[in-house]
Amino acid sequence: MDKKVIIAIVLAAIIVVGVASAALLLSKEDKGGTVKYLAMAPKDMKAALTTDQVDAYIAWEPYVSDSVVGRVGEVLVWTEDIMPNHPCCVLVLRTEFLSGTNGLELAQRFVKAHIEATKWMNDALADKESQNYTKLVDMAVGFTSRNASVIKAAFEHLEYRYEMGSSFDSALEQFTDMYIDLNMTTSAKLGDRGYTSVADFVDRYVNESFLEAAGGIAPSATILNPGSPIKLGYLLGDLHQMAQVVAQSSTATGTGKSFLETYGLEVEDAVGAPFASGGAEMDGFSAGTVDIGYLGAPPSILKHLNGGTGTTIIAQANIEGSGLVVAADSGINSLRDLVNKTVAVPGPPAETSIQFLLLKIELERQGLEFVVKT
Repeated sequence: MDKKVIIAIVLAAIIVVGVASAALLLSKEDKGGTVKYLAMAPKDMKAALTTDQVDAYIAWEPYVSDSVVGRVGEVLVWTEDIMPNHPCCVLVLRTEFLSGTNGLELAQRFVKAHIEATKWMNDALADKESQNYTKLVDMAVGFTSRNASVIKAAFEHLEYRYEMGSSFDSALEQFTDMYIDLNMTTSAKLGDRGYTSVADFVDRYVNESFLEAAGGIAPSATILNPGSPIKLGYLLGDLHQMAQVVAQSSTATGTGKSFLETYGLEVEDAVGAPFASGGAEMDGFSAGTVDIGYLGAPPSILKHLNGGTGTTIIAQANIEGSGLVVAADSGINSLRDLVNKTVAVPGPPAETSIQFLLLKIELERQGLEFVVKT
């Protein structure tokens, strides 16, 4: 064979190998990447998206539908796509509250009012032509400062519940395992708090007795804690927590008294309420300034395990109802398109929210890192 031909063949082989190696390298690099996150109050996220301060945000309703209905954003991923039927907000009790005057009965009566408010909401949502549906929308408009169109759209993406049960416990075990896998808490922390396993932790941290006692609670003709109101925590404009709005409304029952008053309770906003995030509300529990509060299950878990906050979960509030929003016509069509871009997450602290947790899990499934923007 001619020497020049041999040289040409060798050079061609080198080029082919080089191209293949480069393609393999690019393929490996393409599978990785970093997405950055920035802690932000959900009320500020829409403006941050429209002014290009962030490329996306993940939040609870109605902050998702607010952008969609306003045609400035579109949903890239709903959290139920990541974890179907996942619990979200729960009702949390500061355990030291039980040692106060009538603490146990007051907490049981609060849960009774929560149950009745949740039932009222679900009945209203089941009949959109009813007067109560109109009342519910009006209450939500007042609570969230969003218009009726946004509220009605948001209601389609969440479900109100108060029961807990085995599927609820299983989901909380998954949340806790996720936190451990992500090194956001540790098995050693479980031991420090006196738990032998994740299952033991959830079994003892979730207290079904308040729901069980609610069936035997009757209305009260008088307020049982006059001058010593229950200090209530909740998140700013969080539609997931409408049960507390309905429970405090004097228009829902038709009697001129709220559900809370019907069951003999005086309640006031805790210092700091409404809170920007569940982590901030858990700090209120730690300080003893919140007695009972609505917040996401994950921050309750994380703050209890890492900080020793003396709390217990006594009822569920809702499932699902959060989404990842990108600007309309942004060209972002998948999570991989977020590489080298910034996502706003609820906070501070950012890492405690269920929205952060589920998004981080999904990004890591796709080989992407989720790191704080510095």
